[in-house]
Amino acid sequence: MLYYRKLFIVTIVILIFANFAIAQVSASGSSNYPRSGERYVTDEDGIIKMWVNVWGQVNRPGSYLVYDGIDLATLLSVTGGPTQGANLNRIKLYRELPDANGNMSKTINLNKFLKTGDRGEFTRILPNDTFVIPQSFSSYIFSNLNIVNTIINIYNLYTIARLREESN
Repeated sequence: MLYYRKLFIVTIVILIFANFAIAQVSASGSSNYPRSGERYVTDEDGIIKMWVNVWGQVNRPGSYLVYDGIDLATLLSVTGGPTQGANLNRIKLYRELPDANGNMSKTINLNKFLKTGDRGEFTRILPNDTFVIPQSFSSYIFSNLNIVNTIINIYNLYTIARLREESN
């Protein structure tokens, strides 16, 4: 019985560490984040570029050096696109500096674009903008059910092993 209890505890600890390890994996758009306060930079061809951050439910979140004038659809494409669990009707945009209306943040709904191709919801992307693509509620529930299901299955195996040991 002591063997099964130790096995159960070791398995739980491994699962917890594996979960943390997977959560820490991220791919960055660039490893050369700006070292100065410059809002715009030019590359060797004279093309004006800026840094933009994309967080959340995209395939490769991180900081990206993109050309001035990029739109949101192209930016999401650069990041590998949204993940299957992305909530594209509640994308949050956070500005480094207030926009013309004095706003520091905005919520963007991409559903209209996805249905019709209309880019009317798009806004001009500025240097150091940060886009946060949230996870949909259903995706959050389903992704966390796997962890709970695994723990319940391990507990079930532990209980069955203990009952068999007691019956012998």
